[in-house]
Amino acid sequence: MKQYAVIHGVCGLYEGYSDTDCNWFPTKEAAQKHVKQMCDTYREDEMCVNIDHSDPAAIYVTMDRDPDNYKACVPSDMDHDDYVAEHMDDVSVEVFSVIELDASRYEGSGTTEHMWLTWDQQDACVAWDYFPLCMSLVARVSSDVMDNSTDDNPHQSLHNLAQMGEFISSVYYRNEAFIDIDDYTMHAFRIPKKLKTDE
Repeated sequence: MKQYAVIHGVCGLYEGYSDTDCNWFPTKEAAQKHVKQMCDTYREDEMCVNIDHSDPAAIYVTMDRDPDNYKACVPSDMDHDDYVAEHMDDVSVEVFSVIELDASRYEGSGTTEHMWLTWDQQDACVAWDYFPLCMSLVARVSSDVMDNSTDDNPHQSLHNLAQMGEFISSVYYRNEAFIDIDDYTMHAFRIPKKLKTDE
């Protein structure tokens, strides 16, 4: 049973990075139609200065509070990436990524646990090459956080512990979870066992 996730969010750690979301579709065509509709909406916005389809895995949408400045500078004075880096207070880059998942692990299993899709917010890509169940998601994130933590700042340790508690609670009681500790920023989205369009 294949499903298709459409991830939409800000690339990197720009404003709004915690608002990354995920929608689920039963077919690739339905997912691509959703992305096309979203891109069409962006095209109508005067702040949308670039929609980049060059990456087969994702579409990148660049928004600029001063679209005339973008048009004056790119590509005549600088390339797109340099412009974004120099004007990061006024520019944001958003990503749409369609991800194919094999959810056949759910079929006939009777498991009460769910599989999760993980999203690396900093690199704007799928974080892991597998879809963990709840307990293995919590274990892996806990291990990663402990590997990246230092014990020399007790306030940071308390903050990290609070973030982990919120993340674990989200895994077991919500459809998405988010962790943001130092350089470890990841979203996790619960893969539905059955889509509403499945009969």
